[in-house]
Amino acid sequence: MKGFKTLFWLEYRRSGAWAVALIGSLAFWAWALFQARAVDPVELSSVRTVLLVIAAAVGALVPALMIGRLRGETRGGQYQVLLLTPPSGAAHIAARYAFALGTAAVYFGILGGLAWWVVEMAGLTVDASTAAQLVLGLPLYVVGTTIAPILAWTVLLTVFVSAYRIAGPGWIPGTVMVVGTPFALRWLVEGIARAAYSLPGWPILGSLGISEGAYMTASPDGHEPEMIVDGIVHIPQEPLWIMLALTLVLLVIASRIWREVEA
Repeated sequence: MKGFKTLFWLEYRRSGAWAVALIGSLAFWAWALFQARAVDPVELSSVRTVLLVIAAAVGALVPALMIGRLRGETRGGQYQVLLLTPPSGAAHIAARYAFALGTAAVYFGILGGLAWWVVEMAGLTVDASTAAQLVLGLPLYVVGTTIAPILAWTVLLTVFVSAYRIAGPGWIPGTVMVVGTPFALRWLVEGIARAAYSLPGWPILGSLGISEGAYMTASPDGHEPEMIVDGIVHIPQEPLWIMLALTLVLLVIASRIWREVEA
């Protein structure tokens, strides 16, 4: 644990400026959301939604870049002594991953607050439960289903490329992994779609009164709606558990590769 704390502190010193800049950029997105103008209220909501989506994409990209710097640091000889110290490869990976994931979680939590603000500006009434879901529930769901596996994939990519560089050009395994990922992702998405709503969905955003005609997903028998029932959105919980399990598998593989290189 002491080794992990030291590595986490080093990660803070190394990537703290990135984290502060990312979280600070939310001030710009808040300003942009407030300055958005449109004649049609529906068009205005669309503009603000696009801004939130772009902000979310930035929140996924920057932490991945923070983790991806590992390859450049090892290739350039930075922290070479530290990388060969007693803390295991798992500790190195866990520290870097935890810092990037924590940064993303804070970012998306604040972004959820901005989403709440956008809903309020649209004139919709939001109760305490829905507000908590916008600020905490949905951001954590997004982080668990998308950001966590993306960061784990980035860790595996950088460790894989750095390990292979010992015996040959590092771009070869990197290219293979990047090219093969879309095929694996398609298989994964299809599997998640088949498994979705096998377990009860989680009801959210009840006070917004969303109509069942919007974004409705039919159940397997083609009759009852699954996503929206009685004006309440039900999100599937299977994607969260599947992606968290995948994240763990990717991190274990990355840790194993690091351990083999150290040996």
